[in-house]
Amino acid sequence: IVHLSETQSEVAQIKERYGKTPAAHLADLGVLGPNSIACHCVVLTEKDMDLLKQFDVKVAHNPQSNMKLASGIAPVPRLLERNICVGIGTDGCASNNNLDMFSEMDTTAKLHKVSASDPTVLDAKTVLRMATLDAARVLGMADKIGSLEPGKKADLIVVDTRKPHLTPMYNP
Repeated sequence: IVHLSETQSEVAQIKERYGKTPAAHLADLGVLGPNSIACHCVVLTEKDMDLLKQFDVKVAHNPQSNMKLASGIAPVPRLLERNICVGIGTDGCASNNNLDMFSEMDTTAKLHKVSASDPTVLDAKTVLRMATLDAARVLGMADKIGSLEPGKKADLIVVDTRKPHLTPMYNP
């Protein structure tokens, strides 16, 4: 697990020191691979995204942390277009005011819609998958968790959808 290209200053520092982006530097060091988890990935070039795809790196998207720290917005739709596995996370209490995954999913959907000026970007089904099965894939645990299937572990909750903050509900 590595915080990768989280801020402009981090990327500038690595470029100054090594003459390449953090993703390119890690690729040259032989660090990137299918068991790598890159957190944040806010400041990525097209070539960086190609490297993440080439090495089957998984990405942990932490939008509220990135917002709180004013790091920027990760190019999640472009990562997904490349079939890079992106899961949703919270980062941690020090850089997020809570660990509420419902709030994180809501933020993910809305943030990328406004960033792309497209209300169809990251629909509810995509965001739910990112928070469940894709998050399990990021952790290398998709065979054990992430979806409701025989033989997998699961925590279940019941959500009372008759509450005002859940109205209207178009698609549960």
